[in-house]
Amino acid sequence: MTKTILIDRLCGQTSLALLEDGALAELYFESKGHEKLSGNIYAGRVENVLPGMNAAFVNIGLEKNAFLYAGDIQLGDAELAEQLRGARIERLVRPGQTIVVQVVKEPGGDKGPRLSCHITLPGRLSVFLPTVKYVGISRRIHAEEERERLRAIAEALVQPSEGGIIVRTAAEGAQEKELRDDFEALARLWQAIERRGRHVTAPALLHCDGSLIDRAVRDMLCDEVESVRTEDACLYESLRETATTLAPEFAGRIVLDRAESPIFDRFCVWKQAESAFKRRVWLKSGGYLVFDYTEALTVVDVNTGKYVGKRSLSETVFALNCEAAREIARQLRLRDIGGIIIIDFIDMDRPQQREALLDVLRECLLRDHTRTNLVGITGLGLVELTRKKVRQPIYKQKCHVCAACQGSGLVPAHEHTARQALLEARRRRRRGDETPYVIIAAPPVAGMILALGAPEGAAALRVLADEGMDEADFRLESFQEETPPSGAKLLKDKTGETP
Repeated sequence: MTKTILIDRLCGQTSLALLEDGALAELYFESKGHEKLSGNIYAGRVENVLPGMNAAFVNIGLEKNAFLYAGDIQLGDAELAEQLRGARIERLVRPGQTIVVQVVKEPGGDKGPRLSCHITLPGRLSVFLPTVKYVGISRRIHAEEERERLRAIAEALVQPSEGGIIVRTAAEGAQEKELRDDFEALARLWQAIERRGRHVTAPALLHCDGSLIDRAVRDMLCDEVESVRTEDACLYESLRETATTLAPEFAGRIVLDRAESPIFDRFCVWKQAESAFKRRVWLKSGGYLVFDYTEALTVVDVNTGKYVGKRSLSETVFALNCEAAREIARQLRLRDIGGIIIIDFIDMDRPQQREALLDVLRECLLRDHTRTNLVGITGLGLVELTRKKVRQPIYKQKCHVCAACQGSGLVPAHEHTARQALLEARRRRRRGDETPYVIIAAPPVAGMILALGAPEGAAALRVLADEGMDEADFRLESFQEETPPSGAKLLKDKTGETP
């Protein structure tokens, strides 16, 4: 597989697209005032402690206080941490206390960011864990001999220090000196953060995880990346400088694209990105996926659509499910969906086909840099998996709630709105209000009101069709014998006859 990274900047927004064999796999945006917070380290001030939730709210200098669970608090050395394991929040922190925390989850909706005291400092080849004694090797490094070699190097590196290390995928095949230099640079960075933390007044930012450009060079460059392309000369210089510092072996793959057409258009990025905002995603075979979001989880439904297959029913269903699994794995990355995900594949009777489908999905999920966990198939035949929530999904970044349906995806039927208007008219009559009135509604609703007829006992029904009205709304106003306003038409007068 060959990968291409495209980076563009327009009106203060930096956009990054990752293409795999020409197909859009990931898309990121960053603009001034909306920078990523996850990974940033702060000196925070505990504002209040919530024993009932075993958590605390911490002020880190943002508009909303951040949330810190008791289980994410690390105080003192390893011995003290072990003594306080499982302790209640009121034993761990107190209001007004200053603590060093890291953002592990972006704010969203009415919630502030989530924090942890378990700090992680990622480098190009390793991740430094200053608060825990631990050695880990990336699960994407499969060769057992290489894993043992890297583990031996890593264990030697953490022996003199109090921290731990995770060896990243990019370290596969790296020399001991390269890994040591990377780890020691991170250790020095942590020392600088600690020094700064001793001389600031909370809340204060102690360390920024870097811009989208910095993170792209640090986290995305690998042997599979054929080129990193941009048409912006300033971005090109910034990329070259960052790559020369962090990954000099890849500096030659940074390309200043001088073609006339916009780079994202030439690689069909925006056209491919359209699927990330659609509820229904069509598959090449003629089947389709349906994505539905709720507060608790994301649901993906697989449908045969126009696909009829050429062989037996079981083979047709299995082939479509495998195609769907590949596209679902891609859409999870492209949409940046996190949390619980439930997939309703088309039912398969053969257990070996169900296991083979899970293998296909599992293999596709391995390409995802964000941690995923394929739980398996439930008793109802649904596939469960989780994907770590780091950022807001792309639809929340780039969409707002519909003013008509308030995010439900539904608006009242014309008949329902018409009947609600007639119910209000009946309430007026029951209250003894004899004031002449007119029902004002959108044309389709106004027509439905006329079709339903006047409430029982009403002398006349006056309806005004106003093209400026929302189809879910109506209003009753005192009737005035005058010309209707612009854009409105009186459909029925006081005699019940159309003018």
